[in-house]
Amino acid sequence: MGPLAGVRVVECGEHVSAPYAARLLGDLGADVVKVESPDGDGSRRHGPFPGAPDPEASGLFHALNFNKRGVVLDVGSQAGREDLHRLLADADVFLTNAEPAARRALGLDAPALLARHPGLVAVAVTPWGDDGPYADARGCSLTACAISGASWAIGRPGRPPLTLPFDLADYVAGANAAAAALAAVLAVRRGGPGQSVDVAVADVIAAFISVNSRIYVPYGRPWARAGRRASGSGGTYPYTILPCRDGYVALIGRSRRDWRNILAALGDPPWGQEEEFADPLRIARERADEADALLTAWFATRSRAELFAIAREHGLALAPIRSVAEVLQEPQFRERGLFVDPLEVGEASFTPPRASYAFSGSDLGTSVRPAPRLGQHSAEVLGVCGAGQEVLR
Repeated sequence: MGPLAGVRVVECGEHVSAPYAARLLGDLGADVVKVESPDGDGSRRHGPFPGAPDPEASGLFHALNFNKRGVVLDVGSQAGREDLHRLLADADVFLTNAEPAARRALGLDAPALLARHPGLVAVAVTPWGDDGPYADARGCSLTACAISGASWAIGRPGRPPLTLPFDLADYVAGANAAAAALAAVLAVRRGGPGQSVDVAVADVIAAFISVNSRIYVPYGRPWARAGRRASGSGGTYPYTILPCRDGYVALIGRSRRDWRNILAALGDPPWGQEEEFADPLRIARERADEADALLTAWFATRSRAELFAIAREHGLALAPIRSVAEVLQEPQFRERGLFVDPLEVGEASFTPPRASYAFSGSDLGTSVRPAPRLGQHSAEVLGVCGAGQEVLR
Protein backbone atom coordinates (compact mmCIF):
# COMPACT_ATOMS: atom_id res chain seq x y z
CA MET A 1 0.00 0.00 0.00
CA GLY A 2 1.03 3.62 -0.39
CA PRO A 3 2.23 5.88 -3.20
CA LEU A 4 5.50 3.96 -3.61
CA ALA A 5 3.89 0.55 -4.03
CA GLY A 6 5.90 -1.28 -6.70
CA VAL A 7 9.15 0.57 -5.99
CA ARG A 8 11.83 -1.92 -4.95
CA VAL A 9 14.66 -0.87 -2.62
CA VAL A 10 17.71 -2.85 -1.51
CA GLU A 11 19.53 -1.41 1.52
CA CYS A 12 23.00 -2.35 2.75
CA GLY A 13 23.19 0.03 5.67
CA GLU A 14 24.52 0.28 9.19
CA HIS A 15 23.36 2.31 12.15
CA VAL A 16 21.37 5.44 11.07
CA SER A 17 21.76 7.26 7.74
CA ALA A 18 21.06 4.64 5.05
CA PRO A 19 18.63 2.57 7.20
CA TYR A 20 16.63 5.72 7.97
CA ALA A 21 16.51 6.71 4.29
CA ALA A 22 15.29 3.22 3.37
CA ARG A 23 12.72 3.22 6.17
CA LEU A 24 11.26 6.50 4.93
CA LEU A 25 10.75 4.89 1.52
CA GLY A 26 9.22 1.84 3.18
CA ASP A 27 6.85 4.07 5.14
CA LEU A 28 5.43 5.20 1.79
CA GLY A 29 4.88 1.68 0.50
CA ALA A 30 8.17 0.77 -1.17
CA ASP A 31 9.25 -2.85 -0.79
CA VAL A 32 12.51 -2.55 1.16
CA VAL A 33 14.89 -5.51 1.53
CA LYS A 34 17.51 -4.91 4.19
CA VAL A 35 20.76 -6.80 3.62
CA GLU A 36 22.74 -7.53 6.80
CA SER A 37 26.05 -9.23 7.39
CA PRO A 38 26.03 -12.48 9.38
CA ASP A 39 26.78 -10.35 12.47
CA GLY A 40 23.85 -8.05 11.77
CA ASP A 41 23.53 -4.28 11.61
CA GLY A 42 25.60 -2.71 14.41
CA SER A 43 22.53 -0.86 15.68
CA ARG A 44 21.23 -4.22 16.92
CA ARG A 45 23.90 -4.05 19.61
CA HIS A 46 23.46 -0.38 20.34
CA GLY A 47 20.19 -0.39 22.27
CA PRO A 48 18.32 0.88 24.17
CA PHE A 49 17.05 -2.51 25.30
CA PRO A 50 13.90 -3.24 27.32
CA GLY A 51 15.92 -5.63 29.50
CA ALA A 52 19.22 -7.44 29.03
CA PRO A 53 21.06 -6.60 25.77
CA ASP A 54 19.44 -8.55 22.94
CA PRO A 55 20.22 -7.97 19.24
CA GLU A 56 16.59 -8.74 18.41
CA ALA A 57 15.25 -6.17 20.89
CA SER A 58 17.24 -3.00 20.22
CA GLY A 59 14.98 0.04 20.26
CA LEU A 60 17.26 1.87 17.84
CA PHE A 61 17.26 -1.00 15.34
CA HIS A 62 13.49 -1.35 15.48
CA ALA A 63 12.94 2.40 15.07
CA LEU A 64 15.12 2.47 11.94
CA ASN A 65 14.05 -0.76 10.30
CA PHE A 66 10.33 -1.37 10.52
CA ASN A 67 8.49 -1.77 7.21
CA LYS A 68 11.37 -3.84 5.79
CA ARG A 69 12.19 -7.45 5.00
CA GLY A 70 15.56 -8.75 6.11
CA VAL A 71 18.12 -11.08 4.55
CA VAL A 72 21.65 -12.10 5.54
CA LEU A 73 24.45 -11.99 2.95
CA ASP A 74 28.20 -12.01 3.30
CA VAL A 75 28.95 -9.44 0.61
CA GLY A 76 32.65 -9.90 1.33
CA SER A 77 32.43 -13.25 -0.43
CA GLN A 78 31.93 -13.79 -4.15
CA ALA A 79 28.81 -15.87 -3.55
CA GLY A 80 27.34 -13.18 -1.30
CA ARG A 81 27.97 -10.46 -3.87
CA GLU A 82 26.35 -12.54 -6.59
CA ASP A 83 23.27 -12.95 -4.42
CA LEU A 84 23.25 -9.20 -3.88
CA HIS A 85 23.42 -8.62 -7.63
CA ARG A 86 20.47 -10.97 -8.05
CA LEU A 87 18.53 -8.69 -5.72
CA LEU A 88 19.69 -5.60 -7.58
CA ALA A 89 18.58 -7.04 -10.92
CA ASP A 90 14.99 -6.45 -9.79
CA ALA A 91 15.58 -3.29 -7.72
CA ASP A 92 14.90 0.36 -8.44
CA VAL A 93 17.12 1.75 -5.66
CA PHE A 94 20.29 0.59 -3.90
CA LEU A 95 20.97 2.42 -0.62
CA THR A 96 24.20 2.13 1.35
CA ASN A 97 26.41 4.03 3.77
CA ALA A 98 29.49 1.85 3.31
CA GLU A 99 32.74 3.77 2.93
CA PRO A 100 33.80 4.62 -0.64
CA ALA A 101 36.96 2.48 -0.52
CA ALA A 102 35.02 -0.54 0.72
CA ARG A 103 32.47 -0.16 -2.08
CA ARG A 104 35.17 0.16 -4.72
CA ALA A 105 36.94 -2.93 -3.41
CA LEU A 106 33.73 -4.95 -3.68
CA GLY A 107 32.63 -3.53 -7.02
CA LEU A 108 29.66 -1.84 -5.35
CA ASP A 109 30.58 1.74 -6.21
CA ALA A 110 28.17 3.61 -8.46
CA PRO A 111 30.10 3.24 -11.77
CA ALA A 112 30.45 -0.53 -11.31
CA LEU A 113 26.82 -0.94 -10.24
CA LEU A 114 25.42 1.09 -13.14
CA ALA A 115 27.57 -0.81 -15.62
CA ARG A 116 25.92 -4.03 -14.47
CA HIS A 117 22.45 -2.62 -13.65
CA PRO A 118 21.93 0.28 -16.07
CA GLY A 119 18.48 1.22 -14.75
CA LEU A 120 19.45 1.33 -11.07
CA VAL A 121 19.50 4.35 -8.77
CA ALA A 122 22.65 3.91 -6.64
CA VAL A 123 22.54 6.06 -3.47
CA ALA A 124 25.44 6.44 -1.04
CA VAL A 125 25.27 8.40 2.24
CA THR A 126 28.69 8.94 3.84
CA PRO A 127 30.24 11.57 6.13
CA TRP A 128 32.28 13.25 3.37
CA GLY A 129 30.85 11.99 0.08
CA ASP A 130 32.60 9.97 -2.60
CA ASP A 131 34.88 12.79 -3.83
CA GLY A 132 37.13 15.39 -2.27
CA PRO A 133 40.07 15.41 0.14
CA TYR A 134 38.22 13.65 2.97
CA ALA A 135 36.40 11.02 0.90
CA ASP A 136 38.37 8.08 2.29
CA ALA A 137 38.77 9.45 5.82
CA ARG A 138 36.93 7.92 8.74
CA GLY A 139 33.97 9.95 9.93
CA CYS A 140 30.67 9.97 11.78
CA SER A 141 27.83 12.29 12.69
CA LEU A 142 29.99 14.03 15.30
CA THR A 143 32.86 14.80 12.93
CA ALA A 144 30.45 15.85 10.16
CA CYS A 145 28.86 18.34 12.58
CA ALA A 146 32.31 19.69 13.45
CA ILE A 147 33.58 20.21 9.92
CA SER A 148 30.25 21.62 8.69
CA GLY A 149 30.39 24.39 11.29
CA ALA A 150 27.35 23.27 13.29
CA SER A 151 29.30 22.61 16.47
CA TRP A 152 30.83 26.08 16.38
CA ALA A 153 27.58 27.65 17.60
CA ILE A 154 26.27 24.90 19.92
CA GLY A 155 27.13 25.05 23.60
CA ARG A 156 27.70 27.55 26.38
CA PRO A 157 29.99 30.59 26.06
CA GLY A 158 33.52 29.82 27.16
CA ARG A 159 32.89 26.08 27.11
CA PRO A 160 33.88 23.49 24.46
CA PRO A 161 31.61 23.12 21.42
CA LEU A 162 28.88 20.49 21.35
CA THR A 163 27.42 18.38 18.56
CA LEU A 164 23.91 17.83 17.32
CA PRO A 165 22.53 15.15 19.67
CA PHE A 166 21.53 11.56 18.96
CA ASP A 167 23.22 11.34 15.52
CA LEU A 168 20.76 13.95 14.26
CA ALA A 169 23.06 14.83 11.35
CA ASP A 170 22.76 11.26 10.03
CA TYR A 171 18.96 11.43 10.22
CA VAL A 172 18.89 14.69 8.28
CA ALA A 173 21.24 13.24 5.67
CA GLY A 174 19.10 10.11 5.44
CA ALA A 175 16.00 12.20 4.77
CA ASN A 176 17.85 14.06 2.03
CA ALA A 177 19.01 10.76 0.54
CA ALA A 178 15.44 9.44 0.45
CA ALA A 179 14.22 12.57 -1.33
CA ALA A 180 17.09 12.44 -3.82
CA ALA A 181 16.44 8.75 -4.47
CA LEU A 182 12.81 9.50 -5.35
CA ALA A 183 13.83 12.28 -7.73
CA ALA A 184 16.29 9.91 -9.40
CA VAL A 185 13.69 7.11 -9.69
CA LEU A 186 11.34 9.56 -11.36
CA ALA A 187 14.08 10.51 -13.85
CA VAL A 188 14.70 6.84 -14.70
CA ARG A 189 10.99 6.11 -15.10
CA ARG A 190 10.70 9.02 -17.49
CA GLY A 191 13.23 7.34 -19.74
CA GLY A 192 16.53 8.49 -18.31
CA PRO A 193 19.56 6.30 -17.57
CA GLY A 194 20.47 4.89 -14.17
CA GLN A 195 21.46 7.47 -11.60
CA SER A 196 24.21 7.94 -9.01
CA VAL A 197 23.26 9.88 -5.86
CA ASP A 198 26.12 10.92 -3.57
CA VAL A 199 25.04 12.46 -0.23
CA ALA A 200 27.68 13.83 2.15
CA VAL A 201 26.44 14.29 5.72
CA ALA A 202 28.81 17.24 6.22
CA ASP A 203 27.48 18.97 3.09
CA VAL A 204 23.86 18.53 4.19
CA ILE A 205 24.52 20.10 7.59
CA ALA A 206 26.69 22.83 6.04
CA ALA A 207 23.73 23.78 3.85
CA PHE A 208 21.68 24.39 6.98
CA ILE A 209 24.54 26.32 8.58
CA SER A 210 24.82 28.55 5.51
CA VAL A 211 21.28 29.79 6.18
CA ASN A 212 22.33 30.91 9.65
CA SER A 213 25.62 32.35 8.43
CA ARG A 214 23.75 34.86 6.28
CA ILE A 215 22.39 36.41 9.48
CA TYR A 216 25.92 37.09 10.75
CA VAL A 217 28.68 37.15 8.16
CA PRO A 218 27.39 39.87 5.78
CA TYR A 219 26.73 42.22 8.70
CA GLY A 220 29.95 41.66 10.63
CA ARG A 221 28.08 40.24 13.60
CA PRO A 222 29.93 37.85 15.91
CA TRP A 223 28.85 34.22 15.74
CA ALA A 224 29.64 32.32 18.92
CA ARG A 225 28.17 29.87 21.37
CA ALA A 226 25.41 31.43 23.46
CA GLY A 227 23.91 28.58 25.48
CA ARG A 228 20.14 28.33 25.13
CA ARG A 229 20.05 31.47 22.96
CA ALA A 230 20.86 31.75 19.31
CA SER A 231 24.13 33.61 18.83
CA GLY A 232 23.31 37.30 19.16
CA SER A 233 19.65 36.26 19.29
CA GLY A 234 19.87 35.93 15.52
CA GLY A 235 19.95 39.73 15.29
CA THR A 236 16.64 40.44 17.03
CA TYR A 237 15.71 39.54 20.61
CA PRO A 238 14.36 37.06 21.65
CA TYR A 239 15.52 33.79 20.10
CA THR A 240 15.84 31.64 23.17
CA ILE A 241 14.71 28.80 25.43
CA LEU A 242 13.48 29.88 28.87
CA PRO A 243 12.68 27.94 32.04
CA CYS A 244 9.18 28.10 33.46
CA ARG A 245 7.34 26.53 36.40
CA ASP A 246 7.16 23.01 34.95
CA GLY A 247 9.83 22.87 32.28
CA TYR A 248 10.94 25.01 29.35
CA VAL A 249 9.45 26.96 26.46
CA ALA A 250 10.99 28.28 23.27
CA LEU A 251 10.29 31.95 22.46
CA ILE A 252 11.09 33.75 19.21
CA GLY A 253 10.53 37.36 18.16
CA ARG A 254 11.78 38.71 14.84
CA SER A 255 10.54 42.31 14.84
CA ARG A 256 9.78 45.33 16.99
CA ARG A 257 6.11 44.45 16.71
CA ASP A 258 6.82 40.98 18.13
CA TRP A 259 8.66 42.56 21.06
CA ARG A 260 5.76 44.94 21.77
CA ASN A 261 3.42 41.93 21.77
CA ILE A 262 5.69 40.09 24.23
CA LEU A 263 5.72 43.09 26.56
CA ALA A 264 1.93 43.35 26.32
CA ALA A 265 1.63 39.65 27.23
CA LEU A 266 3.74 40.41 30.33
CA GLY A 267 1.35 43.19 31.31
CA ASP A 268 3.58 46.01 30.01
CA PRO A 269 6.07 45.93 32.91
CA PRO A 270 7.77 49.24 33.83
CA TRP A 271 11.19 47.99 32.76
CA GLY A 272 9.83 47.55 29.24
CA GLN A 273 9.51 51.35 28.99
CA GLU A 274 13.19 51.91 29.75
CA GLU A 275 15.30 53.02 26.81
CA GLU A 276 17.67 50.05 26.93
CA PHE A 277 14.73 47.62 26.55
CA ALA A 278 12.80 49.53 23.90
CA ASP A 279 14.53 48.13 20.81
CA PRO A 280 14.87 44.32 20.35
CA LEU A 281 17.83 44.80 18.00
CA ARG A 282 19.69 46.73 20.69
CA ILE A 283 18.71 44.16 23.32
CA ALA A 284 20.16 41.41 21.12
CA ARG A 285 23.49 43.28 20.94
CA GLU A 286 23.77 44.64 24.48
CA ARG A 287 21.17 43.38 26.96
CA ALA A 288 20.20 39.80 26.14
CA ASP A 289 21.36 38.38 29.49
CA GLU A 290 19.42 41.01 31.41
CA ALA A 291 16.31 40.54 29.27
CA ASP A 292 16.50 36.77 29.76
CA ALA A 293 16.60 37.26 33.53
CA LEU A 294 13.58 39.60 33.46
CA LEU A 295 11.55 37.25 31.28
CA THR A 296 12.56 34.22 33.34
CA ALA A 297 11.36 35.84 36.57
CA TRP A 298 7.90 36.24 35.03
CA PHE A 299 7.87 32.86 33.23
CA ALA A 300 8.97 31.01 36.39
CA THR A 301 5.57 31.60 38.01
CA ARG A 302 3.63 30.10 35.09
CA SER A 303 3.29 26.65 33.57
CA ARG A 304 3.93 25.73 29.96
CA ALA A 305 0.17 25.41 29.36
CA GLU A 306 -0.49 28.86 30.82
CA LEU A 307 2.27 30.40 28.75
CA PHE A 308 1.02 28.69 25.60
CA ALA A 309 -2.49 30.08 26.19
CA ILE A 310 -1.06 33.56 26.76
CA ALA A 311 0.99 33.23 23.59
CA ARG A 312 -2.07 32.32 21.53
CA GLU A 313 -3.96 35.31 22.93
CA HIS A 314 -1.15 37.74 22.09
CA GLY A 315 0.12 36.18 18.86
CA LEU A 316 3.51 35.10 20.18
CA ALA A 317 5.78 32.49 18.62
CA LEU A 318 6.09 30.34 21.74
CA ALA A 319 6.17 26.56 22.02
CA PRO A 320 6.34 24.26 25.05
CA ILE A 321 9.27 21.86 25.06
CA ARG A 322 7.72 18.43 25.61
CA SER A 323 9.01 15.06 26.73
CA VAL A 324 8.66 12.03 24.47
CA ALA A 325 5.75 10.77 26.58
CA GLU A 326 4.00 14.13 26.20
CA VAL A 327 4.52 14.13 22.44
CA LEU A 328 2.78 10.74 22.23
CA GLN A 329 -0.23 12.23 24.04
CA GLU A 330 -0.28 15.53 22.13
CA PRO A 331 -3.92 16.02 21.00
CA GLN A 332 -3.12 17.35 17.53
CA PHE A 333 -0.81 14.41 16.80
CA ARG A 334 -3.40 11.92 18.02
CA GLU A 335 -6.13 13.60 15.96
CA ARG A 336 -3.96 13.46 12.84
CA GLY A 337 -2.99 9.84 13.48
CA LEU A 338 0.70 10.64 13.46
CA PHE A 339 1.54 7.52 15.47
CA VAL A 340 0.47 4.02 14.55
CA ASP A 341 -0.27 0.94 16.59
CA PRO A 342 2.49 -0.06 19.07
CA LEU A 343 5.01 -2.74 18.10
CA GLU A 344 6.31 -5.36 20.50
CA VAL A 345 10.07 -5.23 21.18
CA GLY A 346 11.10 -8.02 23.51
CA GLU A 347 9.16 -7.54 26.72
CA ALA A 348 8.30 -3.93 25.90
CA SER A 349 6.74 -2.02 23.01
CA PHE A 350 7.27 1.23 21.19
CA THR A 351 4.94 3.47 19.22
CA PRO A 352 6.37 4.29 15.79
CA PRO A 353 5.47 7.38 13.79
CA ARG A 354 3.74 7.02 10.46
CA ALA A 355 4.72 9.08 7.44
CA SER A 356 3.98 12.69 8.40
CA TYR A 357 2.21 13.53 5.15
CA ALA A 358 -0.86 12.28 3.32
CA PHE A 359 -1.54 11.55 -0.34
CA SER A 360 -4.86 11.57 -2.14
CA GLY A 361 -5.74 8.09 -3.35
CA SER A 362 -3.29 6.35 -0.99
CA ASP A 363 -3.98 4.91 2.44
CA LEU A 364 -0.89 4.35 4.56
CA GLY A 365 -2.92 2.49 7.18
CA THR A 366 -2.63 2.50 10.96
CA SER A 367 -0.03 -0.22 11.41
CA VAL A 368 3.49 -1.00 10.25
CA ARG A 369 5.46 -4.21 9.85
CA PRO A 370 7.92 -4.84 12.68
CA ALA A 371 11.63 -4.74 12.00
CA PRO A 372 12.90 -8.10 10.72
CA ARG A 373 14.71 -10.62 12.83
CA LEU A 374 18.23 -11.32 11.58
CA GLY A 375 17.85 -13.21 8.30
CA GLN A 376 14.09 -13.58 8.78
CA HIS A 377 13.25 -13.36 5.08
CA SER A 378 16.39 -14.85 3.52
CA ALA A 379 14.68 -17.95 2.16
CA GLU A 380 11.62 -16.03 0.99
CA VAL A 381 13.54 -13.29 -0.82
CA LEU A 382 16.66 -15.05 -2.07
CA GLY A 383 14.63 -17.98 -3.32
CA VAL A 384 12.77 -15.85 -5.85
CA CYS A 385 14.90 -12.80 -6.64
CA GLY A 386 16.15 -12.31 -10.17
CA ALA A 387 13.09 -13.90 -11.76
CA GLY A 388 11.44 -10.68 -12.86
CA GLN A 389 10.16 -7.37 -11.59
CA GLU A 390 7.10 -8.76 -9.85
CA VAL A 391 8.85 -11.00 -7.35
CA LEU A 392 9.83 -8.36 -4.79
CA ARG A 393 6.52 -6.56 -4.69
